[in-house]
Amino acid sequence: MASKSLNIARYEKVFATLIKYGFEDILSHPPLNKIFPQKNSLVPSRGGIKVSQYTRFERIRLVCEELGTTYIKFAQIASNRPDLLPEDLISELEKLQDNVPTVPFESIKEVLKNSLSRPIEELVEYLDPNPLASASMAQVHRARLIGGKEVVLKVQRPGIADIIKADIGILKNIVSIIEAYFPDYKNYQPRELVKMFERSINEELNFRMEAKNLKHFQNNFKSNDLVYVPALYEEICTDKVLCMEYIDGYKITDLASITEIGITGEWLALKGIGLYYEQIFDHSFFHADPHPGNILVLRNGKIAFIDFGMMGTVIEKDKMTFASILLAMYEGDVKDLKKAILVFAPNLSEDLKRDLEYDLIYFIRNYTDVAIENLDGNEIMKGLNSMFYDYKLRIPSNLLLLLKALIIIEGVGLKLDPNYDIIKNIGPYVKKLFLTRFDPSKIQKDILKGSADMTDFLSNLPEDLKIIVNKIKNGKIHIEFEHKGLEPLYKTSQTIVNRLSFSLIIVAIIIASALLFKIDFPYKLFHIPIVSIVGLVIALFLSFRLFYSIRKHGNF
Repeated sequence: MASKSLNIARYEKVFATLIKYGFEDILSHPPLNKIFPQKNSLVPSRGGIKVSQYTRFERIRLVCEELGTTYIKFAQIASNRPDLLPEDLISELEKLQDNVPTVPFESIKEVLKNSLSRPIEELVEYLDPNPLASASMAQVHRARLIGGKEVVLKVQRPGIADIIKADIGILKNIVSIIEAYFPDYKNYQPRELVKMFERSINEELNFRMEAKNLKHFQNNFKSNDLVYVPALYEEICTDKVLCMEYIDGYKITDLASITEIGITGEWLALKGIGLYYEQIFDHSFFHADPHPGNILVLRNGKIAFIDFGMMGTVIEKDKMTFASILLAMYEGDVKDLKKAILVFAPNLSEDLKRDLEYDLIYFIRNYTDVAIENLDGNEIMKGLNSMFYDYKLRIPSNLLLLLKALIIIEGVGLKLDPNYDIIKNIGPYVKKLFLTRFDPSKIQKDILKGSADMTDFLSNLPEDLKIIVNKIKNGKIHIEFEHKGLEPLYKTSQTIVNRLSFSLIIVAIIIASALLFKIDFPYKLFHIPIVSIVGLVIALFLSFRLFYSIRKHGNF
């Protein structure tokens, strides 16, 4: 019953906000127009400006801001899809920030009580009531375990899962209406965006997934002495609570403090950012939110990544394509860059391919002659986003996540070292990736795998052929035939058959009328039987009809 009341309340809030910001057109179609009647009201203001004076994309951002967590998260995730959304809308969505009030400490303790198998007092000797951080999904508190280990507890906001579930249902209903009644918005593929968001937000809601990410990341860097990964305390981890070691370090961009421990910005840019490239090209598993607050430098010089809630995975094929794009950009090779990008648009017409090549020439000229310190990663990203959208290049979501993360990491690199060149420093990793394709052990492994597949195919071939032959003998084999592009030929052949049939009928009538000349009919005209005259008149009329049809369609 409580869940139903929450749904109704959320619907009312969403509808009222949409109307407030001028989206009555969405609510004017069934079934929503029956649920929420239209009202004529005064035009509201935001920041002293009438809502009507904002652009449609600005009003979409304002709606998301007012509706809170779910819609802000949805907009942030949607902003990672420049292949589906226009650049102006993405620019607006990227302005969204999670500005949420802190959850009262008593409510946090209630979540801990309901989520853990033992009372929190039996697990920690101290829990700081003041949060270290507060976000839309969770709140982080510092604590000390029994025995003295310093940890942080990430606790899910109470009731947030129910709110998100209700909001996803509302989003799905709105999407159905948009696709049915607003064909212009269908190009943005709202259904796919909601589906992608639902998968992403459900993973983020389950803190066990973040725990798995941390363990996987830890395993990847177990032999690297430069990286420090916080310990995980699994006995205090649930789907709503995450317990990990407290990391006492400096933000990677805090150069004043880092210099005091003997580390230069240039060294940190080279080594620290290099660790990120290692995640991508060696492990295929990368931190998808590498802003400075999530990368810390310890007093012993080690580098620690924290917050493993948003991670990305890239498969070998996409990694090779991504490497091809980077290498082509580094070498200024437009043809190779076009070839790499066209992997994401195999059905692009020749005219559009030519237009894309011109745009790529312009894009490369824009950025290759600019000094490193003057390069703006966000501007480069905007240029790429514009091409993705204009040419409907369907980029895998994890590759887009990777591109965005690289723009963030490039910004970090330039803060540490104004002369940091991301393309130059990523080059060795890219070349190493290409060289692995020619590694004798990998080639041998691929050959062995191919041989095993071929052996398996040949060993099963006699039995498969026997099954096919038996089906043919018993008349049980079915062949599906799908023709494409034959409609004009079918239409032409049908016209020919119709005209031929019509001609045969005319000839038959003429022959029959001529034969009737020799029969002695009582009714004659000019000594010709009336029946023969009628037949010849009909044949003459049909002949003119056929002649007119041929002339009309230009096929005479």
